[in-house]
Amino acid sequence: MSSRNLDLYFYVAFLFLTFMSIGSSFVVIAWIAVEDSSIAVLGRIFLLSSITGIVISIAGGILTDSWNRKIVVRLGLITQTTALAILLFGITQRLNLPPFLYLFSVLNTASMAVKAGAIDSIFQSIICKEKRISMSVKVSIIRQLGLAIGMGGSGFLLEHTSASICVSLLLIVSTIRFFISEKFLINLKNIKNRKSANPLKLWTEGFSYAISDKNLYISIFGVSLTFSVAQMTNTLIPGFVQNELSASSNVYGLLEMAWSIGGGSILLIAAFKRYPSTLKNFEAFLLCLLGSTMVAFSFLRFIPALILLYAIMGGLFSITRARFDGKLLTHCSEDMIGRIRATTSVLTNSSGMIIYLIPTIFPITSVSILYTTWGAIIVLVGFIIWILKPT
Repeated sequence: MSSRNLDLYFYVAFLFLTFMSIGSSFVVIAWIAVEDSSIAVLGRIFLLSSITGIVISIAGGILTDSWNRKIVVRLGLITQTTALAILLFGITQRLNLPPFLYLFSVLNTASMAVKAGAIDSIFQSIICKEKRISMSVKVSIIRQLGLAIGMGGSGFLLEHTSASICVSLLLIVSTIRFFISEKFLINLKNIKNRKSANPLKLWTEGFSYAISDKNLYISIFGVSLTFSVAQMTNTLIPGFVQNELSASSNVYGLLEMAWSIGGGSILLIAAFKRYPSTLKNFEAFLLCLLGSTMVAFSFLRFIPALILLYAIMGGLFSITRARFDGKLLTHCSEDMIGRIRATTSVLTNSSGMIIYLIPTIFPITSVSILYTTWGAIIVLVGFIIWILKPT
């Protein structure tokens, strides 16, 4: 077996455990916050995560493109392990948990943000440029599977054991991830150290690089815009189920299950279909379809049809995100990936903060109106990207 193929297997295993940890951490932290304190504490945790993600992404992008990427990955993993150890200490010692939850949120988000670009550079070093879009779709299946197992497994463990056991297992998984990462970091090429480590100059250089390539800046914007659909959905759908449908939490649970099933199904089909699509600007076409399903969803009130459409929406979201992400990794040079990924993260987190604040800032009388409006915007942007005709 070639060294590159072996690196790919270790990378996929690392990615699976990473997203399993993300899904599990989300469920465990949310449960602890609500059970020990209140929903308000959980809201502050999400807000802290968004703010930390923006700030650390900026620093992480510079570190990735001007420093030793192996050290950046190790720094992120050690920070995450430290965050889990601190949280476990707070739980086992039966201390006042909110401060520990806030600290965990900041450190955990920082660990993911600081190493995001470096992890992307590993993908670029393993996968040749021509195969990155198709491989990004296949890798998304691993992400989806990891999230599903992490969220479902942690829910089961919380029900039958305790939060301390869940966090202990996450700590073990975090340690395993560190050792797995060492297997593919050995062959990761270091970039040349920059003569100038001026952050402003590095970011100016990255911005100029991004706007000089139409494919690249459309991919950056496309990833962030696609994520906004999930952010808008997470914010509005609970209220839509309660107020517009007058339904119970069972319907909400079925909708979320349908979203996951739809996402996994369409990624499997796309990953293993024999012939690639010959449609130009395929991502723009997917955006138009995604926005259209949002509009249609907001007008429907027949629950079985809503569940089916929600599954389609989840599938379109997953494949659109994977395609844009693959194009970003294809068109971005390896020495710029840190700042480009950081730009995407800042844009995504900023739009998320705005979306999460919309129900508070604006007096919304109908959730469906806002959902329809956002869907129409997605369709409009899809047409604009189609007109721009990225190659």
